[in-house]
Amino acid sequence: MYFKRNQKNNSLININQMQLSDTNALKESLAELNGRTNEYGVVLTVKQVNRLAEAVKGALRESDRVEIGAGILPVLADEFSRSIFVDQENYAVLLEELVYIFFQVKTAVCDRISDNDLVRLLKDYYENKAMGSVEIMRERDIDILVKYVETELGQSNVSVGDVYETESYTDERS
Repeated sequence: MYFKRNQKNNSLININQMQLSDTNALKESLAELNGRTNEYGVVLTVKQVNRLAEAVKGALRESDRVEIGAGILPVLADEFSRSIFVDQENYAVLLEELVYIFFQVKTAVCDRISDNDLVRLLKDYYENKAMGSVEIMRERDIDILVKYVETELGQSNVSVGDVYETESYTDERS
């Protein structure tokens, strides 16, 4: 179910003509966040912030979404900066991938999970199931995340582990 990045636009509104997010608010928020994330050994350069702002626009365009204010990226950056698998070398690339994954899951589950809950769920998968591999998350876990959210909404006694223990799940790291 990994959503391919394509340029096809099926929306009723021409999303290419809209301002998809507040780029200035995003950049200011990320620069401000550097003060806190520095204690975890990760900061974003101006070049990385600019690239991430473009990635957000691309992810929003692909998912036919808009954001108000700084959006979800500062929340992702704040949460993932504390991960044991994140360092200065992979921080910006990870955030770029997470933006796409975040909007893919949000779209697939029709916004039936809050942004903050999804961020926490993504971090849990990243650290405990994908063992710090965004590639595994992107290629394998999007379907599992979607299934978990859909199942969780229908049955409150289902855990993330239950979804991983189904017959359709195979650990590709083995």
